Amino acid sequence: MTRKSSLNFFAAFAAASLILASCGESPSGLADVEGNGGANAAGTGGGAAVVTARGELKDSDRVMGSPDAPVTIIEYASMTCPHCAAFTLGVFPQLKSEYIDSGQVKFVFREFPLDGIARIASALARCQTGDNYFAFIDLIFQNQQAWIANLGASGQQMTQELAEESLIEYARMAGLGRDQAIACMRDPQNLAEVDENWEEAQNQYNINSTPGFVINGTTHSGAMPIESFRDIVDSLL
Repeated sequence: MTRKSSLNFFAAFAAASLILASCGESPSGLADVEGNGGANAAGTGGGAAVVTARGELKDSDRVMGSPDAPVTIIEYASMTCPHCAAFTLGVFPQLKSEYIDSGQVKFVFREFPLDGIARIASALARCQTGDNYFAFIDLIFQNQQAWIANLGASGQQMTQELAEESLIEYARMAGLGRDQAIACMRDPQNLAEVDENWEEAQNQYNINSTPGFVINGTTHSGAMPIESFRDIVDSLL
């Protein structure tokens, strides 16, 4: 299945609300994004599974760091996942300081939306490039709890339009006007790239919860502390 069919945004919001308590496993289908098991979301990074690919980059990737870095870390994350926010705000700055800025690691952010709201937020982010892209990801994660809480406070039935409205203010902070932001969230190419990453994560890297990491082709499921990243990256240098 693909996400070209309409999303059930009410179900997506219900999923997003629960995800704030615990990031979930990926839903099995792409039309109605409702699943959020939570069992695998907050681990210590154990149980790595080796995959055949080494984590090759794609033209659609958003990359931070030297292209010649010997280690590639790909993160698969959902904009509505609190463990993803915790990684971005708590662990990533250390990872960047110790390994990305030094040229040892290049970091790739790929979308793995657990619901329809995260999907359109990811499409919106794709209108940003370079440092602005990562700054927008940070902005969403910094305001994640308030963003989702405000959505629920409206008391209205969740629709695509309401979900889009919830992101307009953040788009404005990133320099996008209202019409431009809505166009970004509905852009077929943006959505196709998000969906491709979602499908690839499951089919190629066996990822079914967020955050998930592929480090030089090896999959690590669940949130990891900086110590785990140090152990893994140091072993590859």
